Amino acid sequence: MRKAIAFGLVLCTLVCRAETGSLSILPEQWTLLTPTAKVTTDGTLLLDGMNAPTYAFYNAASYGDVSLEARYSVAKTDGVMAVGFVIASTDSESFLRVHYDRRSAILYRNTEGGAFQEIKRVGNKPQEPAKWYTAKLIRKGKTLEVFFNGAKLYDAEVPDTPGRVGFYASQTIGTIRDIRLDGTRIALAAPWRNMEEGRIHGAPKVQARAEIIWTRAICKEPDRYIGWPTVCRRKNGELLAVFSGDRQYHVCPWGKVQLVRSMDNGETWTKPVTICNTVNDDRDAGITELQNGDLLVTWFSSLCYAGNFPANAVFAKQDSERYFWQRHFEKLPRALVKEQLGYFTRRSTDGGKTWEPPVRTTGSANHGGIQLKDGRLLMIGRRWNSQGNFLPEDPAGQKTKHELTVDESTDNGRSWHQIASIHPEEDISKFHEPHLVEAADGMIVAQFRCHIDFNLRQSESKDGGKTWTPVHRLDIHGHPPHLIRLADNKLLTVYGIRDGAFGEYACISDDNGKTWDVKNQIKLAGHWCGDLGYPASAQLSDGTIITVYYQSEKNGEKPCLMATKWRVTR
Repeated sequence: MRKAIAFGLVLCTLVCRAETGSLSILPEQWTLLTPTAKVTTDGTLLLDGMNAPTYAFYNAASYGDVSLEARYSVAKTDGVMAVGFVIASTDSESFLRVHYDRRSAILYRNTEGGAFQEIKRVGNKPQEPAKWYTAKLIRKGKTLEVFFNGAKLYDAEVPDTPGRVGFYASQTIGTIRDIRLDGTRIALAAPWRNMEEGRIHGAPKVQARAEIIWTRAICKEPDRYIGWPTVCRRKNGELLAVFSGDRQYHVCPWGKVQLVRSMDNGETWTKPVTICNTVNDDRDAGITELQNGDLLVTWFSSLCYAGNFPANAVFAKQDSERYFWQRHFEKLPRALVKEQLGYFTRRSTDGGKTWEPPVRTTGSANHGGIQLKDGRLLMIGRRWNSQGNFLPEDPAGQKTKHELTVDESTDNGRSWHQIASIHPEEDISKFHEPHLVEAADGMIVAQFRCHIDFNLRQSESKDGGKTWTPVHRLDIHGHPPHLIRLADNKLLTVYGIRDGAFGEYACISDDNGKTWDVKNQIKLAGHWCGDLGYPASAQLSDGTIITVYYQSEKNGEKPCLMATKWRVTR
C-alpha cells in the first residue's frame, strides 16, 4: 500500500490491494441515478432506459487498473438497444464508456456537462433482443482493451484516471448479471458526485448568471412531431408560441404552422390551432407583436420530402413512406405548389383570430424579423437554391443564388423590399437561419448559424441595416440563434447544441453585443440526442424569461414543444 500526497493541492490518492472475483449485487452498493434503475432480489441489475439513458454506479470502491466483465441482454425496441459498460467515473457525468448497441461497440469519453467524444468503434457486431452476451473491459495504465463474447474487438489509448465502474441502458431495458470486477482500488482525489442532484431537466438549477425555475412540455401532439418554434409576449401579457406541428417526421409532407397561447406567464397553454396550411411542408415559424398590436408570423414551405426529382421520377423503394410521399407530390397541382412555395409573412389585426393573405419575402428567417425603434420592420433572411425550394420545371428557381438578405417593411408587414445583403468572407452556402436585435445604443446585431464549425457568426449595422460590418466568428458553439434585449439592456442569445453536450443554452452580452460572456454560458435544458433546439425567448413583467424550444420530453417519444422558465441573476 502506498499513499501520495501533493501539498498545495487538495489531493490524496490511496492505492489498496487488488480485488478479484464475482461482484455481489447489494442495493446499498449501487448509486442508481433514476427510479427506472433497480437491483432485483436475485442480484440482477435491471436498467430501464426506454425513456432516457439509465445509469447505475458501483459505489463501494474506485479503481485504477481494472477489469469489468458481465453478461447482459436487451429488450426488443425500435431504438439502438444499447447497454454500456462504464469505468473511470469521477462523477455521474465524467467517465469512459463502451456503448454496446445493436450494431457497434463504441468507446466514448464523457465529460462534465454531458459532452462526449468518440474515441473508437467497431461495427458488424451482433446484438439481438432476449439473447445473452458477455462483454469485458480491461484497462492497464493508459491502454483499454474491449471484448465481446470472448473475442477482443480493439484496444485504445485512454486516460489513466481512476474512478468508479458502472453500467447503463439506452432505448431498451437492459438486464445485467454475473458481474466480475478485478482491479486495484484507488481513493479518488475528490468525492464522487451525483451531478443530477440540484438539476432540472439536465441543467443545474443555480448557475453563475442564472437560476432555472422549471422545465416542462407545453404542447404535445400524440405520435406527431413538433419543431422549430418562436415565442413572443404581447403588451397585454399574453404569450404566443408558433411552430411547425402535426408532422410525421423532421421531413415529411404534412407540416403546418400552429399556434398556442398562455395568459398566465407560461404556466398553462391552450391547445394548438392551425394558422397556415399550404399544400407544401410548412416549417420554421416566427412571430412578433408590432407596436400597434398587430401580429406578424413568418414561415417557409418546402418540397424536401419529395427528394431529388430532376425528371419527376418516383425513385424511392416500392411501398416505402418516401415512395408514397412522392406519389402524393405527383398528384399536387403544379400551379398551386408553386404559388404556395417559398418564404412568407402573414398579419393578424385581431390578436390571431383571423389572418391576412400571405406576403412573400426575399429570404427565409426561421424566427422572423423585429420592429426597430423608428417603426420599420427589419428581417435578415437566407435565400437558398436547395431542391426543396423550387420545382423541377422551374429553371429560374434553380438559378437562385445563395444570399443573406436584409428585407425592410415600412407598412407593418403588408409588403417587403430588400435594402441590403450581407457578404461573409467564408463560404456563404454554409450560412443559415439568421436573427437580429436592436441594442440600446441603436446598433443592430445579427447572428447566423454556420455549418463550417457550428459556431455562431455575427455582424453589426450602425445605419439601420443598410450596411454591415464584416462577419466574424463567435466563441459560441451552437445554432440557430434567437436574440432579445432584456429590460436592463443586456442582450440575450439562445441556441441549441446538437453535438456533444446536447441541450438548450443561453449567453449574455453586457456591452450591446460587442462581447459575449461565453465563460458563464447558461444551460437551460439537457437532452440525449441532437434532434432539438430552435429556442426563442420572451421576458415577462417580473423579469423572468421563458424560453420555448423543441425536443422530446422522454426518450422514445417524438419531439414536442418544451419551455424553460428562468431568470438572469447578474
